[in-house]
Amino acid sequence: MDLRSEKETLRASIKERLKRMSPADRERESRSLCKRVMQELPPEPGVLCVFYPMGSEADIRELFPVLLERGWKLFFPRFEGAGFAFRRAPSVASLVPGRYGLMEPMQDEEKLGIADVTVALLPGMGFAPDGSRIGRGNGGYDRWLKDLRARNPGAMVWGIALDCQMVTQIPTEAHDERVDLVITPRGVIDPRAPEMGPR
Repeated sequence: MDLRSEKETLRASIKERLKRMSPADRERESRSLCKRVMQELPPEPGVLCVFYPMGSEADIRELFPVLLERGWKLFFPRFEGAGFAFRRAPSVASLVPGRYGLMEPMQDEEKLGIADVTVALLPGMGFAPDGSRIGRGNGGYDRWLKDLRARNPGAMVWGIALDCQMVTQIPTEAHDERVDLVITPRGVIDPRAPEMGPR
């Protein structure tokens, strides 16, 4: 089986696990995950790239008002042209339904200066303890991450995963980017010491 076929098989397996999750379990795991994100964030607010969750992703929406209140500048992906751009959301109420029904900032909102990013929270179909990530297959986040690494190597990138999205290994290609931490409901996994398990 080639790498692309392996990836598609893995995506299908994780989708099936997500489908089997009850709404109550997803809500419980999402709450735990949000608490862990808050514990890991630096005390001084900065620029945070976040995502508005799709139905199968961890629901991190409860973070948004808390972070805004604490002074964090939140930037969400907005689908523009063939890709996406991060734009600022000055409030949760300022988000509007976008191309795929996800809430996103309006087009006239401030565009992200990639050199200003403090932390980026990334969704994914699945993550492994070594920081590897598998997305939905369009490569959008990998291209953005490559640019971020080149222009802002000090930015922290955290994968956000429900427990069933964690796998032991992900088949990777040259263009696949890794995350610095994986945050799960059970704890935080540092790829530099994956054998230590969640902390």
